[in-house]
Amino acid sequence: MSAIARDRAAELAALHKVQRRVAAIGFFAVAMHGVIGLAVVAQIIDGQGRHSDAVLLVCMSGVFALVTYVVVRTILRRRLWSPIWIVISLVPTAVALALLI
Repeated sequence: MSAIARDRAAELAALHKVQRRVAAIGFFAVAMHGVIGLAVVAQIIDGQGRHSDAVLLVCMSGVFALVTYVVVRTILRRRLWSPIWIVISLVPTAVALALLI
């Protein structure tokens, strides 16, 4: 393999890595709107006296946060098991749940 071919292969590998990162950031930004939106709607619903519905929405927010975590890790081609990132992904849900209790 010539030096030019090696350089081209290295450039393509770097380009693919950047593309994966941009896709992951884009997906994360869009999906987190859903996670945080569910938590905010839960607070509004709780204010209307529908506490059990609010708790259900917060639980849905947690599930959606975990799905977002899995998709982002898959896009980045990283292993799925990462306890610190799982905890970080559930922070908005934990805050929303703490406000309900």
